[in-house]
Amino acid sequence: MRQRRVGRLGVAALSALVAAQESCGSKTGLTIPCTVEFVPDQPEIIFVVDRSGSMGSRNAEGITYWTALDRALRQTLPQLQGFARVGMAFFPAGSTSATQCVAERRPTIGSTDDMQSILSQLPSGPEREGGTPTFEGLRAAVESHQERRTVDPTRRRFVVLVTDGGAACNAEHSLERCTCIIFSDPETCVRNPTIGRASCLDDERVLSLVRQAKLEGIETFVIGLVGMSFSPRDEMIYRRFLDEVAEAGGRSNATSPRYLAATNTREIEAALSRPIQEIATCFLARQSDRAIVGDRLYHEGTSVARDPTERNGWNWTDASNTRIRLFGSACQRAVESNVRRWYTPAEGRCLPPE
Repeated sequence: MRQRRVGRLGVAALSALVAAQESCGSKTGLTIPCTVEFVPDQPEIIFVVDRSGSMGSRNAEGITYWTALDRALRQTLPQLQGFARVGMAFFPAGSTSATQCVAERRPTIGSTDDMQSILSQLPSGPEREGGTPTFEGLRAAVESHQERRTVDPTRRRFVVLVTDGGAACNAEHSLERCTCIIFSDPETCVRNPTIGRASCLDDERVLSLVRQAKLEGIETFVIGLVGMSFSPRDEMIYRRFLDEVAEAGGRSNATSPRYLAATNTREIEAALSRPIQEIATCFLARQSDRAIVGDRLYHEGTSVARDPTERNGWNWTDASNTRIRLFGSACQRAVESNVRRWYTPAEGRCLPPE
């Protein structure tokens, strides 16, 4: 049978055609217009989570920041079941003198698509005396992504940094460029270089790492749990630092704060939902090699047009036209409606399903 191009059809019309042809049975050889399905392309996300001693401080709810984060993770991670692979890196590695200012070189929880397995492995709480080796935690995530990309090169990759303050623990930090964040007296770091270097804000290494990761296609979301448990001076430093990391990671807010700010369980859930919803809803992969007809995606009677300006609609994200991204209000509507599958007419004619 000679193939012909099919005009644009809504999902309802396509479904009616399928139903009509199914009544005849595929054994008859009757054909119907083809469609192509687009579904979430299952990215890989590595959470880099702060377990420093300050995460044991209590928030306005009367619970620790760690408890609020734990509750929020248990509410939001299951949303990724079937839509992403997730890993977890934590910092610091422990509370001893040898571990409280370092992080493991590999994510503690390896990437998996089993969200319940991840939740069952979450630590019970923060470290008692741990510092904030943010750079090492981020490095573990970025290097894991880099290694896994060699065997899985097309998967999109993200990091989600969750922390309550500024990075430290760089024993090689320059005292000439030191923003002292551990002591109440900012000059203490300079006067006590043995411990002072590791008490300087480790912004240069962190920003360099995050920028390089972005150049390699690994973008970073930043969720900042900066509450009132710090001095006004330190709070200002931490907020500025998190703004800079968010901008460097390529996933910042358009206005201040540039990072995703949260202090209680509800706010943390909302902050976690931002990357989860956008990643799992607005990035889609084509499920067939057939070329599509027209420039519209359909879902239950609604449609979205292609928009090469990437303001409101969809557009291809790769040269082979296998992956697309929703933009603007099209993405927002998909997130609000939890739309995870789209269809579009395709070239040719197909047998109905068995």
